[in-house]
Amino acid sequence: MKIKQRRDGSSKANKNPWVRRALKAGWRAGSPERTDGGEPESHFYASRLQRSFVEWMNVSMLPRPEYSAMKRMAGAFAQGYAQGAACPVHGIPLLLKGSAAAVVCASSEEDNLHAMLNELEKLPLQEVIVVLNGCRDNSYAITRSHLLVTVVYYPDLLGHDVGRSIGARMTGVDTILFCDGDMVIPAEELAPFIYAVDGGCDVALNDLNGFLPLFVHQDEVTHCKSFLNMALGRRDLGANSLTAVPHALSGRLIRGMDVHHLTVPPKAQALAVLEGYRVEAVHAVDVFAGNRRRDGNTGRGNAVADMIIGDHAEALEEVLKRRGQSGSAGRLSRKDIALKRNAI
Repeated sequence: MKIKQRRDGSSKANKNPWVRRALKAGWRAGSPERTDGGEPESHFYASRLQRSFVEWMNVSMLPRPEYSAMKRMAGAFAQGYAQGAACPVHGIPLLLKGSAAAVVCASSEEDNLHAMLNELEKLPLQEVIVVLNGCRDNSYAITRSHLLVTVVYYPDLLGHDVGRSIGARMTGVDTILFCDGDMVIPAEELAPFIYAVDGGCDVALNDLNGFLPLFVHQDEVTHCKSFLNMALGRRDLGANSLTAVPHALSGRLIRGMDVHHLTVPPKAQALAVLEGYRVEAVHAVDVFAGNRRRDGNTGRGNAVADMIIGDHAEALEEVLKRRGQSGSAGRLSRKDIALKRNAI
């Protein structure tokens, strides 16, 4: 048994002095809840766990650690806090300097919406803005049952991605996380996007490159994403795009760019690169398996694919206009594109 314990990964983690310190600090922070009966119910961003974790990290761990190190500290601190308080914790503390919110777009998503909002409530978000449009189910009642949520209701369907622009207009926080209501993504998978933007990134993209097949097996939408990034001089981004959720944007970008551009995600991404904002692929979340299949987004040449291709054409037009080029100037070779995509 002793040998097994030594080989166990958690045993090794507990030997890390920083993990031990985080456990002890969490226990000290949580212990008062044993005697004072705990805090009155509040949003997680204002909880004693979140506040005490940020205070301890700001004093104990400088400079700001990479996400993986912060995640280990947060897990140990929360574990110690639960032991000190003698009760489970239901949130994920994050080392944040600024404020954060989420925007969720949904249309008749009652099967997943409640669970998705539960995941968001585990994060230190000051608000969650849900843009409901064209709902024919119980989505409105579900959103109203969540105290953190501000509901924006449109009886008719909005255009694709219009909800992002509407939600972004309604908040003045430093970091905005964007999600869709049709898939449930664990809070642990959303946290890296918030942390990246809070740390200085302006556009934190979902890194989907590892889930893609070789170039010859990719669809035309993926080809468009890759081509746009190469035209922008950002080969490192591969096929990563603002068309995919989850992603996060900085308040600095939102305030500096016409938020109407968010209705055309590839154009917003192109403008962010062209105007010198920091754009990075920060974390990989597989959204292909969980994406809800609809009549308009399945099959080759479907309506959604055609729309996304058109969005990329609009983005490329903006790139060429900014550079004073015609559509035939500076064209990348087919060989160049194939070499890049096969390397992913």
